[in-house]
Amino acid sequence: MQITDVHAIEIAKWDALASVPASDGELMVAHPDFGAFARQDTTMVGIADFVGDLRDREVLELGSGMGEMTTLLARSGAHVTAVDISPASIAVGRRRARLHRVDTAIDFVVAAGEQLPFEPARFDVVVGKAVLHHLDVGRAAPELHRVLRPGGRAAFAEPLGTNPVIAFARDHLPYPGKNPRGADVPLSYDDIRAWEAPFSVAQHREIQLLAMAERALGRGPMPRLRRADDWLLERFPALGRLCRYVIMTMVR
Repeated sequence: MQITDVHAIEIAKWDALASVPASDGELMVAHPDFGAFARQDTTMVGIADFVGDLRDREVLELGSGMGEMTTLLARSGAHVTAVDISPASIAVGRRRARLHRVDTAIDFVVAAGEQLPFEPARFDVVVGKAVLHHLDVGRAAPELHRVLRPGGRAAFAEPLGTNPVIAFARDHLPYPGKNPRGADVPLSYDDIRAWEAPFSVAQHREIQLLAMAERALGRGPMPRLRRADDWLLERFPALGRLCRYVIMTMVR
């Protein structure tokens, strides 16, 4: 499939989701800042600690969607550039930012991750949640590296595509919070290595083995399952490919 076809599918999907009417109350965020959000989100394990204090930092959010995380990044004191391919999503993000009175700290940009309209070494931090698997890694990984400053940090939480049972569920079964499938493809280990390749330091950590029940049950963090996962994955690393998500951290 051509990249232009992929983009057309993704724009149509996310524009449709963003066009569903929402009240001001539905756009209010439930957390005081990004750190509080990331520490309780079932798929953002370790990311808040990795990116550190965001006050006065230039932060790029890749795949900003309807602006929930964007608003929280701004409430953390960052100057945020929010990028998404969906104009309708960007419009909702702007509205959400105005409701929270952080719009002056955010630049909203409609763009594809494969061609970022920014000068080199612009950002201290790049973050994203479930965005890399929507992108062409051969085009987007060099762009991500290019716009990050030397020593800058990038962190992403991404669906892992190496468990066939999870793949079947994503394609065929209903579950809480499930979005329609577009042109996205959950990451393989080849994809992960390609994203990591341009960076001086890169690590990834699989999460949600037993704790994938958090998503299936529509619940928040389940500490006992997370501790069991840590024990299992430390002793049997090969089980990582059965996990639902992967945390990727890179340093330029």
